[in-house]
Amino acid sequence: MAEKINRRDFLKVLGATGLAGGAAAISGCKNVSSTEGNGEMTCRVNPGTGDKVSLLGYGMMRLPQTGDTADAPIDQEMVNRQIDYALKHGINYFDTSPAYCKGLSEKATGDALKRYDRSSYFIATKLSNFAPETWSREASIEIFENSLKELQTDYVDYLLLHAIGTGSGMKEFYSRFIDNGILAVFTNLGFYILTLIRANIVLTQYLFDFFNTHLNGVFVIRCTIHAQQVF
Repeated sequence: MAEKINRRDFLKVLGATGLAGGAAAISGCKNVSSTEGNGEMTCRVNPGTGDKVSLLGYGMMRLPQTGDTADAPIDQEMVNRQIDYALKHGINYFDTSPAYCKGLSEKATGDALKRYDRSSYFIATKLSNFAPETWSREASIEIFENSLKELQTDYVDYLLLHAIGTGSGMKEFYSRFIDNGILAVFTNLGFYILTLIRANIVLTQYLFDFFNTHLNGVFVIRCTIHAQQVF
């Protein structure tokens, strides 16, 4: 297993996700208990990395604002307090995206987490290359590089392909991640599904190690079982 995801090694842990992120589901994990904070958090062990990831993840898709209007600035002080509380109670997995909070989520996440030892938490962000002009290999790498800048870190722990199955479905998936050759530099792939059929197509052609899901867990489990039978 390679080290962390950094500028020299663009991807170590890659997944594919839907429109919003929950905690990454790590296959083949066993439960352990976290002794961090006042409470006890159940964690799962990623067998490929040894990461002990909290069962409950913290989504950074919607953050507190300083006012009631849609364009009100993010309330960074409140974000910091919420992250403080989460970490104190054993949550160590934080899921963000370049697309969240009108492009401001990664910066707010980085501002809050940089106050802690980098080894005490895991960051998951996404390759949110939705627009056709961002589907090239170069543009996709630029998106990732900007995520590192906004998050104020040299690496991310989990990178997910964002919103597979949306738009034109599998045709768009191939344009965003396959035809441009960008997956040639990636290892340890994951997935998110929107339909069982699309999941079967992806799983039977590409070997994924983790996935990110929220509302369609039953489909994910069924597809994972099917993939294990295929491989």
